[in-house]
Amino acid sequence: MSRFKCALALSGGSARGLAHLGVIEEVERRNLKFDLIVGTSMGAVIGGLYACLGNLAGIVESFKNLFESRLFLKASSIARDEGTPFAGPEGYFNRFIWLFRQGVFYTRTMLQLDLVGEALSEGLVSMLIPDVAIEELPVRFAALAMDLRTGEEVVLTRGSLRRAIAASMAIPGIFPPVKVGRRVLVDGGWVDNVPVAPAVALGAHFVLAVDATLEIPSMTGGPGSAMETLFRCNEITRILLTRHRKRAADVMIVPELGDMLWADFGSMDQCMAAGRKAFQENVSTIERKMRIRRLRTLQGMIHPGRNGRWNHPMVIE
Repeated sequence: MSRFKCALALSGGSARGLAHLGVIEEVERRNLKFDLIVGTSMGAVIGGLYACLGNLAGIVESFKNLFESRLFLKASSIARDEGTPFAGPEGYFNRFIWLFRQGVFYTRTMLQLDLVGEALSEGLVSMLIPDVAIEELPVRFAALAMDLRTGEEVVLTRGSLRRAIAASMAIPGIFPPVKVGRRVLVDGGWVDNVPVAPAVALGAHFVLAVDATLEIPSMTGGPGSAMETLFRCNEITRILLTRHRKRAADVMIVPELGDMLWADFGSMDQCMAAGRKAFQENVSTIERKMRIRRLRTLQGMIHPGRNGRWNHPMVIE
């Protein structure tokens, strides 16, 4: 057995992360194998499903069933208000954005611990993620989360797959934090939205990363409120952190998704097409960089420049 280990690192990005499905489609078509899959938020959802099911068709079917369910429609209409100008299932996320701009989101998050309650959140995860142990998966998998109490980046490599993914996708203020052991965990995107460093720390010699996150949005004029200024500064901080962290990837794939919103789950086909195209445009680079890493690591016998805990603090559990 070869000691050379390849990892697939999948970013967060909510609906934009559906582009990972297009990448996986190309991976399957070319019969490429990965020894490790590491994901943050939506990347953890798709990566965990792929590690468990082993095929794209099963993942796509799972998402379609979820998106058509009453539970999903209920969750997506949390910000629903009878006075908003949108109707029908396809208008739920437009309604959410409209309410966000009108200040309803601010008000509700000030009065509630989270927009989507624990029961509803657990129902959504249970519908999508099989109840299995991470250790039993046919492909090694890890999910990224952040400890809300300590601020630590936590790499979940064992225990309940469902629980780990729920923690990794627990967007602060929208989904409730998830307790895993002594930890209180939220979305890992706040500390590592493209989990390249954890993949290296777990022994990967070659890391192919996919970044489906939104870049810093353009801005005309000044902010409309103090809250908008605060939110924008927070997003800029996270995006700049992501830029720094993802540079360690051997190959970085960035699907062209434009200004697609994080909540546009109706654009799965468009996202998949963007993922396929991005992979196809990088095939030669992937093959070349993989050959180089095989030579530099003597087929995985050594790990040059990536020893021990490497150069990034994290907790692997």
